[in-house]
Amino acid sequence: MLFWRILRLAIFGLRYYCLNLKKGMRKVSFVCFSINNWEKRKARKQQFMLHLSYRDDVDRVLYIEPALNIFRLLFFPVSELRGKENRKRWFRALSLKTKPISDKFIIITPLFFIPFAFRVHFIYNLNLFIILTLIRRKIKKIGLDGIVLWLYHPFDYPLLKWFKEKVFAVFDWAEEWADYFVEYSSGKKDRVRIFEERIVRDADLVFVVSEELLRLARENNPNSYQLLDGTDYELFQRESGYTPYDIRGIRKPILGYLGTIKERTDLELVKFIAKSLPTVSLVFIGDIHYRSIDLNCLGDCENIYFLGGKDYEELGNYAKFFDVCILPYKRVSSPPTKIFDYLATGKPVVSTDLPAMARYKGHILIATNKEEFLEMIKIALMENNAANQGLRRELAKENSWAKRADEIMNYLKKRLSDD
Repeated sequence: MLFWRILRLAIFGLRYYCLNLKKGMRKVSFVCFSINNWEKRKARKQQFMLHLSYRDDVDRVLYIEPALNIFRLLFFPVSELRGKENRKRWFRALSLKTKPISDKFIIITPLFFIPFAFRVHFIYNLNLFIILTLIRRKIKKIGLDGIVLWLYHPFDYPLLKWFKEKVFAVFDWAEEWADYFVEYSSGKKDRVRIFEERIVRDADLVFVVSEELLRLARENNPNSYQLLDGTDYELFQRESGYTPYDIRGIRKPILGYLGTIKERTDLELVKFIAKSLPTVSLVFIGDIHYRSIDLNCLGDCENIYFLGGKDYEELGNYAKFFDVCILPYKRVSSPPTKIFDYLATGKPVVSTDLPAMARYKGHILIATNKEEFLEMIKIALMENNAANQGLRRELAKENSWAKRADEIMNYLKKRLSDD
């Protein structure tokens, strides 16, 4: 196994050197099997690939969305075709067409042809092999070369062996997947952990989102590095003059939240704030994971507003109406994905005492209990300090998605040079 990996890297290095010596810059292509769809919410998975495609040393990016299940369309057509984005994905999948976002960024939406893929692992692998066969044809037609395979789902582990076209493999450990899939049985969660361990061990390079995952990754692969999320700094600086209709009539001051509302959101804390500050509005922008969270516990709080998920490009138009940005999370090891978006607004940020927040002390207010969170909000609402706003924006600018793309390429080049 080790011999073949070294041989593969050596062949890639030699070919790269020969083909690109005159250019003085290696070009690679990325084939990303993502766990998130492309449209609307553009977070870590989408932003990494998008900003890599902007680089001169990257040829093209092929972004492969999660597979659609053909049998769900046959038996549940109404739910599957509900919404413009779903219909667009189904059209791409059924027509076997690619969607170019730019001349360097291409989206593919594959199909699972055999049912029960997530119930029987053998069926998942069979579907995955069929998808890979179709992807290979697309790659050949597009003419990708020097391919970096980029994986997210632990169940895609077989691609490390099957995807012969790759010259390098990256696993981006963006979630603690066994905990992320709340609908999975304990047995299936154990299987996820097994495949996590295997994919971490066998990938050429591993990126993780938290310090805890970094510790676990380095137990199996020394080529593991923490790579934080980023922000589109300019997006939160634009003055469009546009006021979204659904926030227009909400009373200020506004405590604002950007991101998915799921099991790690501390609804008891949210309710406590709403009851303690009845003249303040709490506005949540993001999709709600109803399978993992029950909003009924909020009772009759009339100053809490859930406005739903928005396109990433719209977030700046909402955030400009926030007076304070809040992170009412239960204690989790993974850093919040929107922290740099918050800082980019320049607005005060109040967070619960999460392990990942320690590095931002001095830029955000951190509360250890609900009473302290309430006091921090009161302090933040009274802040009128241009210097503090500037410091928060500066930290956000240093953590843009473009900077993350720089880090990825630097780690990639270092790994290749080490071999």
